[in-house]
Amino acid sequence: MKRKVIIATVTAAVLIAGGTATAFGVAGDDDGDKTGTASQTHLRPAEHDDDHADGQDRDDDGRDHDDGKDGDGKDDGDRAEDTGAGALSHDRAARAVLKAVPGTVTELELDTERDRLVWEADVLGKDAKWHEVKIDAVKGGVVTNRVDDHKDDDRATVRAAKIDAAEIGEKAAARTGGTVTSVSLEADRDDHDKGRWEAETVDKKGHEHELVLDGTSGKVLHHETEQDDD
Repeated sequence: MKRKVIIATVTAAVLIAGGTATAFGVAGDDDGDKTGTASQTHLRPAEHDDDHADGQDRDDDGRDHDDGKDGDGKDDGDRAEDTGAGALSHDRAARAVLKAVPGTVTELELDTERDRLVWEADVLGKDAKWHEVKIDAVKGGVVTNRVDDHKDDDRATVRAAKIDAAEIGEKAAARTGGTVTSVSLEADRDDHDKGRWEAETVDKKGHEHELVLDGTSGKVLHHETEQDDD
């Protein structure tokens, strides 16, 4: 009489991140013949986690990945845009704009475009056309110089203003002790033929300043200070 022997083997496998191993019994006869299901082992791979305590992500090759952001969540471009750090100064940018397009600068703002820090300017040229000019805020070269046919025609405001963008920037910087990041000529709310300048600066403590200045005299009409959220 043949004696059936049931051999159940459980493989002690190294569990990887909660992996499981299972083994099925193998039935065999005394004479060595085996029937049934062969032993199988199933391992569940470990879950991949890119989050690390050091704040760095890991690429597939295990190297640290830098997303270009500091601990405050701002990338380098945003920080430079907000503070003017490392940028061509406002007055030098204004001179570069007027060298490209002689005329009157009505707006000059520090901005980031395709990972490049630029000064964006609106200019009413001596050719009586509106121009959009962008200056590399680090190297000083002209990035864009094109006629803007869609610009609102506020020539009366431009004619009424007696102080240019560069001088307004100097007044705003002197008033706040900060770096100019934006100036813009706007029509006065009560008298549209009278211009007024709006300026933004950031001081050494990171406080942001917003000012409104008379377009004729340069007198500060309004000054608001806002502390950096950081």
